[in-house]
Amino acid sequence: MLKHVHLKNLALIREADIDFEQGLNILTGETGAGKSIIIGSITIALGDKASKSFIRTGSDYGLVELVFSSSNEKVFHTMEDLGIPREEDQIIISRRITADGSTSRINGTSVTLANLKAVTSLLVDIHGQHDHQSLLNPSQHLRIVDEAGGEALEQILREFRSCYQEYKALRGRYQKFSQNPEELAKEISFIEYEIKEIEEAALKPDEDTLLQAEHKKLAAAEKISGGLSRIRSSLFDNADSASGRISDAIRELHFLESFDPGLKSLSDYLMDLESISRDMDHELSSYLEDNTFQAERYQAVQDRLDVISRLKGKYGRTLQDISEYHDSLCAKLSQLKDYEANREELQKQMDTVKARVNRLAVQLSDCRRHAASDLEQRIVRNLKDLNFLEADFRIHFEKADKIYENGFDKVEFLISANPGEPPRPLARIASGGELSRIMLAIKSSSAQADSIGTLIFDEIDTGISGRTARKVAEKLALLSHDHQLICITHLPQIAAMADTHFSIEKSVSEGSTISGIRKLRRPDSILELARLLSGSEITEITLQSAEEMKTPAASFREP
Repeated sequence: MLKHVHLKNLALIREADIDFEQGLNILTGETGAGKSIIIGSITIALGDKASKSFIRTGSDYGLVELVFSSSNEKVFHTMEDLGIPREEDQIIISRRITADGSTSRINGTSVTLANLKAVTSLLVDIHGQHDHQSLLNPSQHLRIVDEAGGEALEQILREFRSCYQEYKALRGRYQKFSQNPEELAKEISFIEYEIKEIEEAALKPDEDTLLQAEHKKLAAAEKISGGLSRIRSSLFDNADSASGRISDAIRELHFLESFDPGLKSLSDYLMDLESISRDMDHELSSYLEDNTFQAERYQAVQDRLDVISRLKGKYGRTLQDISEYHDSLCAKLSQLKDYEANREELQKQMDTVKARVNRLAVQLSDCRRHAASDLEQRIVRNLKDLNFLEADFRIHFEKADKIYENGFDKVEFLISANPGEPPRPLARIASGGELSRIMLAIKSSSAQADSIGTLIFDEIDTGISGRTARKVAEKLALLSHDHQLICITHLPQIAAMADTHFSIEKSVSEGSTISGIRKLRRPDSILELARLLSGSEITEITLQSAEEMKTPAASFREP
């Protein structure tokens, strides 16, 4: 049951709180007062598209919050699967809309729109102002039958769809085996060529990185040798070199030590420096001998890098990519060489799964026909309650030319509202008012089988009046014995049946238009009924008529 709705900064609504009750909740008000804003806000919270244009002018955000109480364990199992915490029997759903988008939460946990709808679809069923037009589309008829079939049909449908998707995947793989022998031979030859090219290259892990470093060094060998030669020459190869000057300094210090023995420490430093100089001379000489420019090796490295670069251009940006591509080629070659054997094996798998698809499609169709038979009888009874006294309603089945994701059933609703006329498709004979009543009959029939606690009707009274309106009102009242109903109406016959009556009113405050909602006590409800009866001018006669409508309606409402 939807217990509470909190709205803020949505279209004409500045802020509003609505406490709905069990039974039939009726919303009335002048055209344009904001009734549809309330229903629209609820549908947004349930997962419909949220436009930033719905935010009240001058506000940064819009907010709608719904509080449900539920004893439906299927709802809580779904929440558990989605990682949403349970708070006893209470479910709080909120959606905040900003210029940048919207955020949704269930019991404080952020959820995606898909997960939001997965939960809310088990809590509320909404019939909008134009939903009855969907009855003109036969594709919707199959969905209605499936919904009427309950959990048993839903389970078979899930199993069928899973099997059908498996068959589609196998069929897609099998279609790739449709090559003729010449095309197959060409593809095998090309794959073998690519494998041979990669294998002959005999690539090693990180080989490209090591070769690039060596290539850089070899390319600079002449520069390095020339520079080191000049360094050695300036340090060691002439009389004025650094090593020569160190030797001269040592001899001079040895001479001076005879006058001052304290100079020996300086002499020792120079001796160490001379030793370092000799070591450096040896290292430079060795490097120059071992690292002369190697033209052949340089060309070999260059050629090898060209091979690797060409393979990268064809088979992958890295050596790892080339290795993985090689492995995939080998696997594909193996598959193609075993082409016939693989095709035969795949054909066997397809045949097995297709046979299972066919069996499940037959089971699904049988289950649908059984559900349709029960639904058909309930709809006929409900149509008679809605003033279709001689209605002949049938759910017609045809077998499609092929199996698709919903099986092979084509379903269409047929009706004859007049004795002697054969049943025909709804689109050919039903008026707007008749479609509204047929939809209500279907909703009433389906509601008897489902566990959804709250049904919302936005102007189900389209195109009806008089006795028919009274019949629709009585049907809504009966339906509200087992479900919470929230209904927007313009008809006093329906409004008179309210367990709880709300009035939507528009006013101007501080130069701004706002919509508000208030719960009506019995005297105010009678005044509202009088307004619906007569328009703007309420007289004693209309008040008396409203009172007369309300009194028998109250007695009818007793279950």
